[in-house]
Amino acid sequence: MFNQKQITLVADIGGTNSIFALIDSNMEILFQKEYKTLEKAAFDDLIKEFLGLNEVKKFKIQETCIAASGDVSSDRTSVQLTNVPWTLNSLDIKKYGFKRVLLINDFEAIGYAYDMLKQSQYVELTSIGRNPAGTVAIIGAGTGLGVSILHYHKKHYPMPSEGGHIELWIDPTNKLEVGLYQYLKKNHIILDNESILSGQGIINLYNFLLSKNLKHNKKLAIEIKRASIKERPSLITKYALEEKDYLCLKVTELFIIFYARAAKNLTINTLCKELVIAGGIAPNMLPLMMESFIEAFTQHDRKHIRSILENTTILVLTDRLVSLTGAGNALRCIE
Repeated sequence: MFNQKQITLVADIGGTNSIFALIDSNMEILFQKEYKTLEKAAFDDLIKEFLGLNEVKKFKIQETCIAASGDVSSDRTSVQLTNVPWTLNSLDIKKYGFKRVLLINDFEAIGYAYDMLKQSQYVELTSIGRNPAGTVAIIGAGTGLGVSILHYHKKHYPMPSEGGHIELWIDPTNKLEVGLYQYLKKNHIILDNESILSGQGIINLYNFLLSKNLKHNKKLAIEIKRASIKERPSLITKYALEEKDYLCLKVTELFIIFYARAAKNLTINTLCKELVIAGGIAPNMLPLMMESFIEAFTQHDRKHIRSILENTTILVLTDRLVSLTGAGNALRCIE
């Protein structure tokens, strides 16, 4: 299928950002360009602009794999994006001259990249070392919350999942969490993990804690309020990392507790040997996660389950382009 001269178009279409790239048969990225997803009215406008670039027009591209954050049809001919009102269709994309169009979920793409991961592309939160032979689970908070499970048989095969929409578990003995539950219900916010573990989830936590009248720098509060919805999560995280504001620190503290809880439940459900944390939020929170994620992740009253959690390797992906090489590898693996 691949040869040395073959150039493939790959793309990762997310709720906030979309990246298009050209890769060669060695999975090396030759050229890439990033767009804000909704700066265009439709996917067609994005791919048309990319294919029209001088750096792209000089290549004859026969195959493409598009990884998108949404539900992919069983025959892989269409995908409905979750956080963007677009439906991608392989027949529409073929009109640009591709002989083959493959549509996959964005977390499937990360799964297809797993066996090719380089040490420079991740940070290990644990001190166990790699254990790549066995089931792997992937969870990642960004615009939404993605989940994938990698079955192992000589190599890893990703299975799509909607695990990000598992119901949110609230600790009934924790007064603050009970208050959060009541706040979410009162404001008609869906009680699933994604409502907390996402960019919007950070805003939900921030607004909840605002209602609790916690100590909050007035100047920073005004700045966050004036920022766009998409800018607010990064501002809140920034001021937490800089330890400039108690309320922002409390937001990230709660976020990490719920992230570790969701990751723990995924690990127990899959008995994975490695847990991979993907998505755009974790790399920005890495210093805070180093301090508290493992502690929350390994808590369990049953000794044998706690032992499983303590012996699970946890990686945080730091390379945003992993899904692109995964998309390229998917063309090799999926008939």
